[in-house]
Amino acid sequence: KRRIQFYETDAQGFMHHSNYFRLFEETRGEFLRSLGLPYSEFRRRGFEVVLIDAYAKYLRPVFYDDLVEVSLNLEDLSRLKFAFGYTVSVNGELKAKGKTTHCVIKNGKPVKLPKELYEKLSSFVGKG
Repeated sequence: KRRIQFYETDAQGFMHHSNYFRLFEETRGEFLRSLGLPYSEFRRRGFEVVLIDAYAKYLRPVFYDDLVEVSLNLEDLSRLKFAFGYTVSVNGELKAKGKTTHCVIKNGKPVKLPKELYEKLSSFVGKG
């Protein structure tokens, strides 16, 4: 859970649409860290995890000082890419949902997912 700050809102008082993608990124980064695979470890090994597609559907506004809960699930996994689905809720009410798709590159070119990443992600496909 995380509280929305004033600087994250727009002129209408809603959380600005771009900040949903920040929530997705924070959640994704912490999930990978929980697997023992923070972005810094990929970079140390010469890999980059890159975003190739991003989508968000805004259902209800989120406001300053709301305590949001972002959930992540692994929606798709192949040897070349993976996709996470997200939900953003406040007090159990669904406010937004989204999806991001990623691949891994090395020396500027797409490569198969590193074995350790693929194996760790495999156990999460389709789970909330």
